[in-house]
Amino acid sequence: MNAQQGVGLIEVLVALLITSVGLLGFASLQAANLNVGDTAWSRSSATVLAADLVDRARVNPGQFATGGYDIAFGASPGSNVDCRATSCTPAQLRNYDLNQWLDRVAQMLPAGQGQARRDTSLSPAVLIVELRWFDRLAQATQTLELRGQP
Repeated sequence: MNAQQGVGLIEVLVALLITSVGLLGFASLQAANLNVGDTAWSRSSATVLAADLVDRARVNPGQFATGGYDIAFGASPGSNVDCRATSCTPAQLRNYDLNQWLDRVAQMLPAGQGQARRDTSLSPAVLIVELRWFDRLAQATQTLELRGQP
């Protein structure tokens, strides 16, 4: 009997095993990359959303000055009038802005919530916008705080 019988089959099986381990490693790297990309996307979206509220308060300085843009996590800004379709008072515009902003926060961030408050200890006063969302990679709630001068 020849001692070399079956050696080719073993070589093929070893090569297949090495290739399989390499492909599994590559797949796990791709999955990790997707999670990191999701985290970066959420943080970038939160930054844009926070800046959006600062810009909205900048357009309505009277309401900002009286604390109209202050809102806590989970609070409702009140009734919403569509200010694109009709002329609004500054208070209605504030409610419209906050409703639009909170809707976008909920849509763009996983379990997203937002709050805003004035810091009048500085002159001029600044708006502190804080956003929270669930980060799937860290399996924890992440927070972003942005301070802006409307």
